[in-house]
Amino acid sequence: MAFDPNKDRDYGTSAEIAGRLFKECGGVPRVMELLSLSRTRCYALADPDDPAEISYERVAILTRAGATAAAEHLARLAGGTFLPVSTSETSGDWHQLAAAAARQSAELTAAMLASIGPSGRTPGRVDPGEARELLVHVDGLMALLARQHALLQAAARED
Repeated sequence: MAFDPNKDRDYGTSAEIAGRLFKECGGVPRVMELLSLSRTRCYALADPDDPAEISYERVAILTRAGATAAAEHLARLAGGTFLPVSTSETSGDWHQLAAAAARQSAELTAAMLASIGPSGRTPGRVDPGEARELLVHVDGLMALLARQHALLQAAARED
């Protein structure tokens, strides 16, 4: 059976995660280059109807290339959340970071209240579409807080 890049993939399966990794790396041609695989072999790894599964080593190669889907999935399985933190920048404008955190927190609170408020799409609850929209706010705030955390850890080690 030919690979259909639009096939439904069950969330969290090897094929679904491979598909997300491929997209995050820039597509199959880039993955072919990174993994030294043929197009057919790459497609097989993301095909839910093919028994091929992506190896841990290949996932690691794609992760080093900037794809985070596997790390995010494993963090959820472990009961956590994956938060990439830039390790290249060791300084920060503390006032700017604090202001950005306050602003993003306020934006998240406003979006959440609008979602569950009487004029929201589903008053009193968050529907799946709203949840996806809110996750953008949550992810941004968590990434900013993780950055602050990393900077504070670096400052604490300066003694």
